[in-house]
Amino acid sequence: MTIEELRRKRAEVNAQIQELAKLENENGSLDKDQMTKFDELSAEFEKLSATLTRQEAAERMNAASAQPVQTLGNRAPAVVVKQELRQYPGAGFARMAMSIAAGKGDMQLATQFARNEIRDEGVAMAVETAANSGGSLIPQNLHDEVIELLRPRTVVRALGARTMPLPNGNLSLPRMASGATSSYVGEGDDVLASGGTTDDVALSAKTMITLVPISNQLIGRAGFQVEQIFLNDALASMAVREDKAFLRDTGANDTPTGFAKVCLDEGRVVDWTGTADLATIDAYLDNLILTLMNSDSLLVAPGWALAPRSYMKLFGLRDGNGNKVYPEMAQGQLKGWPIKHTTTIPTNLDTSGNATNNETEIYFADWNDVVIGESDMMTIAFSNEAAYKDAGGNMVSAFSRNQSLIRVVKEHDVGFRHPEGLVLGAEITW
Repeated sequence: MTIEELRRKRAEVNAQIQELAKLENENGSLDKDQMTKFDELSAEFEKLSATLTRQEAAERMNAASAQPVQTLGNRAPAVVVKQELRQYPGAGFARMAMSIAAGKGDMQLATQFARNEIRDEGVAMAVETAANSGGSLIPQNLHDEVIELLRPRTVVRALGARTMPLPNGNLSLPRMASGATSSYVGEGDDVLASGGTTDDVALSAKTMITLVPISNQLIGRAGFQVEQIFLNDALASMAVREDKAFLRDTGANDTPTGFAKVCLDEGRVVDWTGTADLATIDAYLDNLILTLMNSDSLLVAPGWALAPRSYMKLFGLRDGNGNKVYPEMAQGQLKGWPIKHTTTIPTNLDTSGNATNNETEIYFADWNDVVIGESDMMTIAFSNEAAYKDAGGNMVSAFSRNQSLIRVVKEHDVGFRHPEGLVLGAEITW
């Protein structure tokens, strides 16, 4: 029973005792049944009083240890019935970021927000651990969640590139640079010693910074929708920049050396020529495949990456009877292998020098030979004063827009174990 119910029950028992006391006053005594009833009621009154004393003491202790309700701005605190937390991939990463934002970079306040407002003890412990390390380091399990969420969003990861750790930010992978040789000899002739030569693919951590602007009106609020705004913005930005780095960056300005640069250096480029008709396009795609076959690529996990313009050109190709030439593209396949499109592959190149600025590229590879090295370091920071560049390249002041910035820093690199497993289609005008 609650305290109020105990008090009400005790009052009812007391009323019955007072009635019996009044009868004794009027009659001078009570009969045997009345005396028994009086004793039972007295015992029940004492029992209820003892229980009530304990309940009131517990209530006083609870009040003494209660914490004041935090308010946002000038608004009065409200009684809120919080729904059960929804668990989903990336939830811990998003909640940690929102907690750090709510604490305005103060890790102690961030811990309180995670524990009291979000009510996620795992995230609260992660923030506490980060605070004890002197920064805002994201734990490995939350970091791994982010990597898995990036996999379907980036064409390089989705097509089968392998992910490996970068211990201390560096990793050397051995590869066969030239093969062993074999020969026939006659009886008594010397056998020439032969063997393969090897070198290393060196990966070193490159720092990628993601800035996520968020409205100050959302900071300090917990909930699935707020978490999704941050999570989707962060993943979208990471995915676009990763694909650009892994496919087209040149290694300059502390960026990874991407697919296109390796193909140019290794002579793995096949230029497009001719008119964009069905027969010519089909023969060109076959030539890209043949280039890999002729170099003895193992073709463990082949796949295509191309711009949306080229993708739709192939998707819409029809033969003389009006049938689709590549109907398997509806299932994400081209000539039996996976195909992905991304806007990070440009369509305004001019590598042929014809001044048309309408060329694009096709990336065909055994993606099993592509290795992404992931550092175990990922950090989150907060600022309500920093500036950032928007999608148009314009400098924006977060302060003037009533925004704050959440900065996510991660480190990775990309390497290609066997250049013969890559081929770049260039100067494509369709």
